[in-house]
Amino acid sequence: MAEFQEDMLFKNVADQDAHILLDIMGIKSKDVKVWTKELTQIDPTTYKPDLILELDDENLIVEFQSTRVGDGFSRRALSYVAITGQHKDNGKDVNLSVLSTVEDSKTVEYKYNKLNSFKYEVIGLNNLRGSEIINNVETKLKNKEIPSSRDVILLALVPLSKKGKNIAEYIYRVIKIFYKLKNLSVSQLELALGILS
Repeated sequence: MAEFQEDMLFKNVADQDAHILLDIMGIKSKDVKVWTKELTQIDPTTYKPDLILELDDENLIVEFQSTRVGDGFSRRALSYVAITGQHKDNGKDVNLSVLSTVEDSKTVEYKYNKLNSFKYEVIGLNNLRGSEIINNVETKLKNKEIPSSRDVILLALVPLSKKGKNIAEYIYRVIKIFYKLKNLSVSQLELALGILS
C-alpha cells in the first residue's frame, strides 16, 4: 500500500466508527464528534490531519503512520496541533495520537526549541491478535451472526499490524471474509477498502 493511500484512510471516518478507533487506542470518551473536515487550513499546501475528534476533555488529532516517526513527522504534527488550536472554539486542549503499523507503543518527545518540547503518543498496531480477530469474524459468519462494527474495523486493521512472511496469508483471509460481509455502513466500507487497497 502506498504511503499516501495510508494517510487517506481516516479522512471519512463517521462518528460511530471513531468510538471504535478510540477503544482500540485505549481512549475513553462519552461524546465524540468528528470535525476534520471543518478545519480551515491557514496554508492550503499543508497536509490535512487524518482525523480530528472532539472528545469529552480534549480535541484529539489521530494520525496513521506506516513509517517511523521522526523529526520530520513531529514538525508536521506540531503544525497540525498549532493550526487546530487556533481554530478551536471549545476551550479544550489539542493533543495528538499516532496509530503505527511499524512501531511499538511509546511516548515521543520532540524538542522544537530550547524552551519547549512537544509530546505525543504512538500506539503500535502490532499488538493486535490477528488470528484471534479473523477466527472471531469467521465463527460469527459460520453461525449466521452479524459481525459488529468493531469486528469489521479490527479485521481491516489486521493486515497492517503484521509483518514478515505471514502477511500474504492474513491479507488473503481478510479479503475472503470481506467478500462475505453484508450490510456494512459506507464509512466502514470506505475504511476497510482503504486499508486493504
